[in-house]
Amino acid sequence: MIRPVKRILVAITMATTLGITAVAFASWSDDVSVQIPPIAMGAVSFDGYPQSGTTTPQYSPDGGPVTLTLPAAEILKVLDQTGLDPEPVIWRFWTEGYAQGIAGMNVDVTLGHQIGPDGLVTSLGSGVARAGTILGLSTLKVYPAAVNTDCSAVPDTPDGGNLNLYLYDTTDHVIQPPGAFVGTVTTHVWCVAIDFNHASDADYANEVQAIGTGENGVRHAAIDRWNASVAFPPTLEPVGVYRNRASVIGSAADGTISYAQDTYEAMLYPNPDNEPDVTIILDPRVTNLNSEYSPT
Repeated sequence: MIRPVKRILVAITMATTLGITAVAFASWSDDVSVQIPPIAMGAVSFDGYPQSGTTTPQYSPDGGPVTLTLPAAEILKVLDQTGLDPEPVIWRFWTEGYAQGIAGMNVDVTLGHQIGPDGLVTSLGSGVARAGTILGLSTLKVYPAAVNTDCSAVPDTPDGGNLNLYLYDTTDHVIQPPGAFVGTVTTHVWCVAIDFNHASDADYANEVQAIGTGENGVRHAAIDRWNASVAFPPTLEPVGVYRNRASVIGSAADGTISYAQDTYEAMLYPNPDNEPDVTIILDPRVTNLNSEYSPT
């Protein structure tokens, strides 16, 4: 920081003679400015890194945002989810930061874009992923981890919404409170939980009845009912049906002609390897004990 300061020049004339009181005269000059070099008052640092992909810390050299990438390969793990209520796919990333002196540090965590292997970019600011992708058929949630990097307490999905991307406690999240620097970096763990939106095709009703006759001729009856729900494996929406038909005609030695025909179908699905990566934006902000002053 370069700042102008005022230099004060004082000229004092002293006169002493026997029996005469000394008198001082001062001349002031306040119109002279000089430049003082910046003085280091402390330091701040911020970085983030994920559990897969580029796992080395990504630093913010100028206080700007840091971008991490959630690889498509992690999103595709939802294709291995089976059953009606499978466990979510969990992916973690870390934020690290510190601020010396009376400063502190907060961070905003947001979702950036889907970036496909074909270069197609889709903004995720609306809270909805691109249609026709695995993420578009899933629910993704970003939230801080609990103690010991535990991500099992997945937040509930809000009712009545039409979004599939949710952020929890990601705005102005405190990395280090102002004035709390103790000489080490502060690390926070974040969770990304992904669930495929399984849709069961129906509830199948089953009923069994048994009737028996005893030796004395008494009849006994019992009935039981239960339901079974079926969930299909997670897949992309099918693009169409491929139909095949085969016909065979054959003649026997006696001249008899035999004829047979069969038809079968195959459902075609898009290639999930085209799933886009997802960017996560970490935007740090330096805070201060003085609420009337925001350092930049």
